[in-house]
Amino acid sequence: MATYYKTAYLPFILFVIIVGLSVFAFTSRASLRHERQDREFERMQNNQNNQAIIDSITLEFNKKLSAWEYSKDNFLLTKIEDLEKYNKKLSDDIKKIKGDVISIIDSKVEGDLGGISAANNLAVLDAKNNYYGLAFKNSYKDSTFEQNLEGMSKFYIIPDERNKTWNIKPDETIFDINSTKINLTYGFRELDDRYEVFAISKSDKLKINDLTGGIVINKPVSPTPKPKKWGIGPYLGYGANVSNAGEFSFGGSIGFSIHYSIFQW
Repeated sequence: MATYYKTAYLPFILFVIIVGLSVFAFTSRASLRHERQDREFERMQNNQNNQAIIDSITLEFNKKLSAWEYSKDNFLLTKIEDLEKYNKKLSDDIKKIKGDVISIIDSKVEGDLGGISAANNLAVLDAKNNYYGLAFKNSYKDSTFEQNLEGMSKFYIIPDERNKTWNIKPDETIFDINSTKINLTYGFRELDDRYEVFAISKSDKLKINDLTGGIVINKPVSPTPKPKKWGIGPYLGYGANVSNAGEFSFGGSIGFSIHYSIFQW
């Protein structure tokens, strides 16, 4: 009797083992795929960040925008705290900012208006004490850089009766207006093999001397495939069978079928 039960349940036990091994193989394959993606992302991230450390600013003229385009490899971070490994000062500044920071751009911009002239007008401040001034005014404007400068340089004219000459004694220079407006466009972009931070300027009077960027990006996740209801192929099963004589029995079966899955898990 014991031998009969062992023989009767053997196909079912074999079926359970095969199903278990199939599920294990499937999950192991998915796990290996995720591990390969994680390793590939970490390799790409390390290469990106190492290049960002040594990279220098690239300057090109964008003809479509009629503007100067500054670009540099940026740091690729899985969390903003990782920036401390590469730029501690910038990381310390971020810690003082409220909210979740997902990107940061730091730049040093230099404006040079050398060669720009300003009109001067003589002003009499106190004729009795020979107190005068030179009022100056200058305004420069392009699509990116604008500066307005207005003020007065004051001085005394002191007569020297013995030598019959006049001596100038400087007093002070007052800036009534000294305003500067700068309009730059910043951003990040993804290229074929790297990520870059960029800045766009349409002014020849501006120069970006330093450009540092960091952006948080999540590790890639494999998309979950949509389950298919219909399928075709070999199958292995265990269940109730009906013989030609109408007798029921339980056992395993192997074959080839077209099947439709109502429930999936």
